[in-house]
Amino acid sequence: MSRRLEREPVHLRARPGDVAELAIIMGDPARVEQASALLSDARLINSYRGYVAYTGTYGGSRVTLACHCIGGPSAAIAVEELAMLGARTVVRVGTAGAFAPEVGEGDLVVPDAALHVSTLPLMYSGVAGPVPADPELTDAIAGALARDGLRVHVGHVFSSDAFYLEGPEVMERWRRAGAMAVEMECATIFAVAAARGLRAAAALIVSNNLARQSRILTSEELKPLTLRVVRSILEGLI
Repeated sequence: MSRRLEREPVHLRARPGDVAELAIIMGDPARVEQASALLSDARLINSYRGYVAYTGTYGGSRVTLACHCIGGPSAAIAVEELAMLGARTVVRVGTAGAFAPEVGEGDLVVPDAALHVSTLPLMYSGVAGPVPADPELTDAIAGALARDGLRVHVGHVFSSDAFYLEGPEVMERWRRAGAMAVEMECATIFAVAAARGLRAAAALIVSNNLARQSRILTSEELKPLTLRVVRSILEGLI
């Protein structure tokens, strides 16, 4: 019997009822810790294997904040197990490297679809092409961020499996294919969510620009903006 058929989370050691229907997921546990301060009565529900997760309330509604760690396989585990525990909507708040010179650090990229060359999204979707985000959820998130005065770009991203190969040649290849930025998890998250009946979307803070070869901003440097983005999304969805 597969682990999925057993319906028992292996990595998120939480109990039924611990996970809210809305989950904001992030790759960096430091960002999850930072964002937990936005919730009332935030309670740590998991720390095993780095999948840090809190559940609390915002505006009277329950919300889970969870870490999906780095890369597609780790993100697939997080989304699968959040779904097992009751999540119905997942929103990735993360970072991306921009391809276009005019997309600046601190801008927001809201992907409507993710390009990829990974077998993992293909295993879930059965389609080799771009994996779409939920369109209504994407529109809602982009609108909430824009109303908060943030500079928002909606378009395709490239989900890479090779962080240290994200150089000029990769950038130019995927820019020509229609991607405005690179990150590592969206294609998998969108594919797994669709396969399990969840809505999924993302909001990505531009942490560096590959065209200008700018340095990658740290979690601590991005903390004020991360909190603002999470708050804007919660305000827009709750």
